[in-house]
Amino acid sequence: MLTEKAIADSPNGGDADRKAAQIEAIETVIVDLPLRRIQQFARLGAKHQSSVLIRLHTKGGVVGIGESITPCGPWWSGDSVEAIQATINHYLAPLVVGEPVLDASRIMAKLHGRVAGNAFAKAGIEMALLDAVGKIVDAPIHVLLGGRFRDRLSVAWPLATGDVNQEVDEAFRMLEAGKAGAFKLKMGALPLAQDLRRALAIAKELEGKASLRVDPNEAWDEPTTMRALAPLEAAGVEIIEQPVARWNLDAMARIHRQARSMLLIDEGVQSLHDASEVVKRAAAGLVSLKIMKTGGMRPARAMADIANAGGMHVYMGTFLETSIGTAANMQLAASIESLPYGGEVIGPLLIEEDLCEVPAVYKEHALWLPEGPGLGIRLDENQVRRFARASPQRIDRHSA
Repeated sequence: MLTEKAIADSPNGGDADRKAAQIEAIETVIVDLPLRRIQQFARLGAKHQSSVLIRLHTKGGVVGIGESITPCGPWWSGDSVEAIQATINHYLAPLVVGEPVLDASRIMAKLHGRVAGNAFAKAGIEMALLDAVGKIVDAPIHVLLGGRFRDRLSVAWPLATGDVNQEVDEAFRMLEAGKAGAFKLKMGALPLAQDLRRALAIAKELEGKASLRVDPNEAWDEPTTMRALAPLEAAGVEIIEQPVARWNLDAMARIHRQARSMLLIDEGVQSLHDASEVVKRAAAGLVSLKIMKTGGMRPARAMADIANAGGMHVYMGTFLETSIGTAANMQLAASIESLPYGGEVIGPLLIEEDLCEVPAVYKEHALWLPEGPGLGIRLDENQVRRFARASPQRIDRHSA
């Protein structure tokens, strides 16, 4: 294993080992994985999940693994896996190949300077960089982020079929299996009165057994949200996530002042500037962290610091990542001191097939931190080949 000490102690000042840490190539491939059941968001119902798998190769043979993933399509941010792969292959990878992988911060600054936006694609590149760095220095990524506060994260399971009986049965199965200890109901796809009856029925079944949260995914306006507050809060709903459009921070602030339940902001906080605005306007009490939307683990970690400095808590959100992105989320969560509501990093439980030799571990109603350097995962190459949409595309010094 090539370590920082080995680089420092090697002959000629470590020049040979530094050359071995140079990025030689990046490979990308889209994988399409089936879901165990339909996932009903406010705007669509999904039956499969697609991901851009990234392999970053160094000259010394270290391979960093990353994943760029959207929540079942481009409806959330406009990003699609097809566009993400094209952006990486044509614009990001040529800027990365040839660079020393240990200069991850400078590499990401270079990408931000040359390519605007594209947070999802950049997040996958950063993930692969940090996985490679962790393997080189023989340390898990949470060490690179400042160290570990936790080895597990309590998780909430999404209820998103639209059928009350199915959702109640599913909730009790997850409770009994020790996979999740709280539940989040996806709302907004049904008329408000029908959606509220559904939420209240599920809340009644879960009373005294597990907490319930709701997420309309921006489907409501401010008056609708205000009408929904009283019945939801009377039923014991503890968190209401992003009820109104992401741009409407003023409405979020008014709802926050009115609500007794915790108001969680997600779509409305995607950058560090957004986080500062949310703090200044007191537009929520809880901020959802997602590696993809912020462009990487380190920006997400910075967003947590901004939220905490402003008196807000943070929450680990999900885009239904495979065990690759789930490991990244858990590495990030391990480095955060306070996560009073845990999160919903449950992709591997909803995706029917996995891409890792050892899938993410869920027990005692929590996701557990994987062991090992970098992300702490190993790819199952047979699974990658089985679900790959096409052959991997490789960008090296010659193609770049």
